[in-house]
Amino acid sequence: MEVIISGRHLDIDDALREYIQEKLARLEDEYPKLTTARVVLEFERSWRVVEAHIHGKHLTLDATAKSRDFAASVDSVIDKLERQLRKHLERIQEHRLSGREQNIVNPPEEPVEDDDFEDDFELEELEEEVVETAE
Repeated sequence: MEVIISGRHLDIDDALREYIQEKLARLEDEYPKLTTARVVLEFERSWRVVEAHIHGKHLTLDATAKSRDFAASVDSVIDKLERQLRKHLERIQEHRLSGREQNIVNPPEEPVEDDDFEDDFELEELEEEVVETAE
């Protein structure tokens, strides 16, 4: 996965870069079809704001978090992205399962032995005899 980490009007130290890459690696382990991740860090008054945009095969995830510390903001963003990714994967799984349930062909039912069949046959014979004698 291609990871782009940038800062708006600030320089990012290597320790923070490595921390973000380690956190994003967890997402890639869960869903290997992720292609790019863009993380933008910025100061907003006294807040540390982190935005993350992740793209993958038929998937786009966006999350934003702010706190007093960049590490806490990164943790919050990664948690949000994990929840979104899990929800997406559950939807896929449910969709696949519902399709399988519809395609399952019910096995044919075993023929039920009808003891009344012989009785019905005997009744028909008796009715024919009654009709013949009545004529």
